[in-house]
Amino acid sequence: MDIAKFIGQLQNCSKKEFKTILKGFDIKLSDKELDGVHPLLQEISLSWLVLGVPVSIQQKLIQLLGEQRATALYKEIIEKAPSSFR
Repeated sequence: MDIAKFIGQLQNCSKKEFKTILKGFDIKLSDKELDGVHPLLQEISLSWLVLGVPVSIQQKLIQLLGEQRATALYKEIIEKAPSSFR
């Protein structure tokens, strides 16, 4: 799957579909974390691959998850993402 198509899938997926996608990458979020993170998916952009995740999104994640959990989740996503996504 190409990156643009994957981003489109994330932007339009239900919470259940998002949970399945996360499971495929062996990334675990609690139901409470999932409820907070899922709405942010609509803000994902291809530009993040070049420019990085915007500070405003980072701040929202820290607010939702706490700084330690948000940092750990970011590292986990980077580690488990296919090389074509890095």
